[in-house]
Amino acid sequence: MSRSALVCLFGMVFGMSGTLMLSTVRRVPHTSYCDGIVAKAKEPRLLLVGVMTAAKYVDTRAYNVWKTWGQHITGKILFFVAEDTTSIHEDMPLVQLKGVNDVYPPQKKSFAMMKWIADNHLNDFDWFMRADDDLYVRVEKLEQLLRSLDSDKAQLLGQAGLGNTAEYGQLALGQQDNYCMGGPGVVMSRETLRVVAPYLRSCLMAMLTTHEDVELGRCIRKHVGVACTWNYEMQALFHNNQTVPYAYEGAITELRRAITLHPIKKSTLMRRMHSYDRSLQLAKLRSTRIALIADLPLSHAPSLNRHIANTTHDLRHWDFISSNSILFCADQVNCPRHTVDLSIRTAISDVITQLFDEFNSNARQRGRVLQFQNIQYGYVRVEPRFGVDYVLDMILWFKKFRAPHRATLSVRRHAYVQQTFGSLEAVSDGHLRDSLRKRINKIIQKKKLNSTEQLDWSKVSLPPEQSHIFMILPLSGRADTFKRFTDHLRGVCAFTNQFSLIVVLFDSTPEEDAAIRRTLKEIYDEIDIQVIEMGRQAFSRGVALSRGAASLPSDALMFFTDVDMLFTCETLQRIRLNTIRGAQVYFPIVFSEYSPETWSDNDRLLSDAFHYGRRRGYFRHFGFGLVSIYRADLDLVGGLNLNIKAMSLLNRIQSSHNIVLSRKRKVGNSTVFILSLAVGLAKKYCSKESCLIMKMLKGWGMEDVDLFEKCVRSPLRVLRAPDPGLVHIYHTIRCSNSMPDAQHAMCIGSKAASIASLDSLVDQISTYS
Repeated sequence: MSRSALVCLFGMVFGMSGTLMLSTVRRVPHTSYCDGIVAKAKEPRLLLVGVMTAAKYVDTRAYNVWKTWGQHITGKILFFVAEDTTSIHEDMPLVQLKGVNDVYPPQKKSFAMMKWIADNHLNDFDWFMRADDDLYVRVEKLEQLLRSLDSDKAQLLGQAGLGNTAEYGQLALGQQDNYCMGGPGVVMSRETLRVVAPYLRSCLMAMLTTHEDVELGRCIRKHVGVACTWNYEMQALFHNNQTVPYAYEGAITELRRAITLHPIKKSTLMRRMHSYDRSLQLAKLRSTRIALIADLPLSHAPSLNRHIANTTHDLRHWDFISSNSILFCADQVNCPRHTVDLSIRTAISDVITQLFDEFNSNARQRGRVLQFQNIQYGYVRVEPRFGVDYVLDMILWFKKFRAPHRATLSVRRHAYVQQTFGSLEAVSDGHLRDSLRKRINKIIQKKKLNSTEQLDWSKVSLPPEQSHIFMILPLSGRADTFKRFTDHLRGVCAFTNQFSLIVVLFDSTPEEDAAIRRTLKEIYDEIDIQVIEMGRQAFSRGVALSRGAASLPSDALMFFTDVDMLFTCETLQRIRLNTIRGAQVYFPIVFSEYSPETWSDNDRLLSDAFHYGRRRGYFRHFGFGLVSIYRADLDLVGGLNLNIKAMSLLNRIQSSHNIVLSRKRKVGNSTVFILSLAVGLAKKYCSKESCLIMKMLKGWGMEDVDLFEKCVRSPLRVLRAPDPGLVHIYHTIRCSNSMPDAQHAMCIGSKAASIASLDSLVDQISTYS
């Protein structure tokens, strides 16, 4: 047989044998033993957080940590408590440390926690964090930092401390030693915990101070050989605020740079911090989404001009900002010049912060840092379909930190910024009302409950809302105006059973009273009306509204109105929609007429009052007299303040006649006491022709402003918007000199604003120019 034939035969035999062997191996079944080996070889998770807490905080501070940033940990979070401590929240992962109590300082609890973690989870995680129950952690930023470091090396992260001013030099620290402050959190690698774990017990028995964070840092320094990071930036990343009494209660400027923030003692502040952090993450994701969409081949390139106007009326006005303090605007309230609103200042501040974060995102590679100084000027406009446009002229510091070209320069730059609105979302009115009522009811009930009491919110049933409106009208004299009000009320609504009218009537002159009663008799059969007689009591709008509200049940939908008002049926529907029981109060902005003497010729030809020319009137943004609110919500915010006039009256009398009254005496009904005292003083100090007290009692009230401020401070939402169906008919305003200063100033301001429009005043001035 030839050599080539032998080689061919050998190849065939080898190939067939190999194929047979491979097919046999492939048919061998997998065993459970192999599966167990694969399961044990899984990679450890990133982070385990151990939170130390005490029995009095486990259901408050610790629970808020669990429900906020604790839900986003890339790994696991555990709460370490004393041996006999339990929680009413069954879902909280508690670890009860044997032989440990809540004695402060918690040296034993801290060391026992680290020992327990090392014994049970050393190989399950790459990093371990010791935290307090008043710490907030930005989980995403912490994850970004930890993934850039090697957990197989001994690492200790946190804010380095040497002790406060009183303790400096008394903590037995070496010249090169420090410790990681426990408040803003301590993060250690798996290697650090592995080496120090066998020595934790001995370190606990040989403490030199009472500070557990100092002793933990000393133990790690001695047995691992690493100290807390000296990096200066750690003061901002692991932020500790122990000097400011109201830490983080204002603008949360530290949150953007920080990884952790400490201390946060209040539950509401913890939730506010978490909400702001989530909003930053959401904005970051939206920015990433916009950038990715821009990379698509069919996407349009961004343009500075997003709106093309067909006519001059479609052009959007730019508002000019001078030095971030004065706003020159058009077609807004208080234009053309006024102080920049808080909302605009906050928006510009957020824009600048985000802008410089993006500028400095690659500062290390470029060797320079940009820092904001101030705004020279700027322009702002809102495009309703697209977003907000900014043109900002800024002064900034340009700092080069890379040798040999280190320098700091003050430069001026223009920034063109566009904030794009998100996509529209449609939500049913019923769902929005129910969710809003449940959320605010939860806030109200939590204030009433003790910290240990719990309520199943899923089983809470809210009382139904009402569609019937009770209009409360204070009235004293002005029979002709009341006649106009009732005639309009009868003619404007076809279904008069949708509302009821409650007239709180004060006695006036006999002629006026007789005319009012004739008008009431005419409408009794057409309108559901109720009259509350106040007799010869001095007229007070606050007292009248309170008396009218007291006659209604707690589920009544009330609308406080005035006799000078005219309204449409659409206004009644807006009252029902914008007033939510237990959740929202509606303060409509009414259209107030100027004096008819200053109207244009075209305005005088119009037959009805529902026209809104610039010369005819204006929307009264500073008026709060008209309000729609449920009776139960009025009681919730504290009702109307009936002591405003009486207290102002007493102050005036005290200053005029040096009468000293003791304000510390407890009187059953303070209002009755003050008014009766005022009447007694009136007999002594007032003449029959012009009594100071009686003038003040009939003067301008401030109960409407006080009620608005109460609603703003309450958990209820306040909706304030112009209502085109509410028109205030012009009437002469009289401001008595006997009024208290604050009330007199408000009266004069309202009178001046209601006389004429700016256009009319310009026309009168132009005749002399």
